[in-house]
Amino acid sequence: MKRFLGICIAVWLLVLAVVPLNLFFVSMGDLILGICLIAVLVAMLLFIVKASSGKKSKITVSVISVFVMAAFIMAGYVCNPYWNSINLRINSTLASKAYDYELTSKEAMEDLEYAVRYLKKNHPACYHGLPEELNNRYEEVKSEIKARDSITVNELSRYIESIFSIIGDGHTFASVIDRNDRYLKYVYGWDGEGYEISAVNGITISELLTDKSDLYSFEAESWERLNIANDIISISGLDYLGIEIGDGVTYTITNDEGDSRDIICHDEDFVTIEEYNEYNNIDSSSDKEESFVSYEIDEEKSLAVLTLDECIIDDEYRDTVRAMFTEVRDKNIQNVAVDVRFNPGGNDAVVSEFIRYLDIDEYKICTCQWRLGPIMINADHSVNHNDRNEELLFHGNVYVLTTANTFSSGMIFAQYIKDNNLGIIVGEAPGNDPNGYGEITSFLLPNSGIYMQISTKNWVRADSSAPEGLIEPDIECDVKHYDDAMNAIYIAISEEQ
Repeated sequence: MKRFLGICIAVWLLVLAVVPLNLFFVSMGDLILGICLIAVLVAMLLFIVKASSGKKSKITVSVISVFVMAAFIMAGYVCNPYWNSINLRINSTLASKAYDYELTSKEAMEDLEYAVRYLKKNHPACYHGLPEELNNRYEEVKSEIKARDSITVNELSRYIESIFSIIGDGHTFASVIDRNDRYLKYVYGWDGEGYEISAVNGITISELLTDKSDLYSFEAESWERLNIANDIISISGLDYLGIEIGDGVTYTITNDEGDSRDIICHDEDFVTIEEYNEYNNIDSSSDKEESFVSYEIDEEKSLAVLTLDECIIDDEYRDTVRAMFTEVRDKNIQNVAVDVRFNPGGNDAVVSEFIRYLDIDEYKICTCQWRLGPIMINADHSVNHNDRNEELLFHGNVYVLTTANTFSSGMIFAQYIKDNNLGIIVGEAPGNDPNGYGEITSFLLPNSGIYMQISTKNWVRADSSAPEGLIEPDIECDVKHYDDAMNAIYIAISEEQ
């Protein structure tokens, strides 16, 4: 009896260990799921048939085995949005095959079906199955891929995005990450001279926004504009947009005064990221990297600026915020600004930590529905108690700087400040809708290596009575070209006055 019971226990533990193995180390196909379930079943039957034990023991082992199988299939795959994702993966390399690498039609179909399978499994918009418009596009794409002998990685990415973009979710997309991509070396200099690209081969950016909208997932046009702006300056991006470099690409660059000129660029004008940095004298050495969070204080202007480039909640962030508010108290600073102009998101707990230093008892937070496979959980707790830091409470004015680059939890920072009347938003509307999707799961498609994100939550804005649409700034101005957040907030405040 002990021998067969030992086998059962060993199999139970091994099968349950597959879940963290998948989450932290390696993706697994359905075959692994089947093997694990069969292993538990076989071990249970061996015990029932071979073990010299009583009926009670056999019933107990059977019940535990059924529980292990149910727990494994539900927690391991069905209700686990992170199954096969790379969210928690240790040392995961985000790199696809080259943008022009050719996949067979079969390989492309496998990746397509993989992408749509996890979209259908995880996304709140697909809780009752694929929406009709999305499903129709999926069927069209399948037919087009099957009719071809081969397809490039970029073409496959375009196909998948033409499906995903129908949802209108900036968090849910598929993207090629070609580590050998080359970039137009003049862009940094153009930007420094106050110029930006207004047309490519005579096609204006506004026309590209309209013509290529099905190739991008976005909630705000400004977010699509940022994506297109990134693509038109790289070899793989131009290919993604269907722009051939051929005998050259004509860029029209324009400044704020309306001055413009056409510049023809050829293949040799596109360089690797290392060459780009060298050409533009950009120091990219690791020892020059700055922290994701820092602050400056201008006593003359009675202003402290917290710069947050990413929403990471850790001791460094907590210590920095505490140090800033300590100095704010000691120097009697009357204005505090948070710079999230280029913050792509992360953990929204950074907002709660900041609000601890504000003199309020509670504040409204966004609610959500969380998709866990066949289950939709409603998180409708809409008010947070503020665990105030009584020693360092700030009673002055709060400002938040935002641009279209402000996204996800960066947007939530602005949302909580605005919806709770805690301060003033300065700059541009952030790049995603507060009534939208988020809490992503990330994947690498098995054959192409295309990076894919899928939302699992449907968010409702903290102030549910607020008008639909983006978080609009209280003071609208262009702050994205300033390197110094201090100067940006000075100018924005002076404009308000």
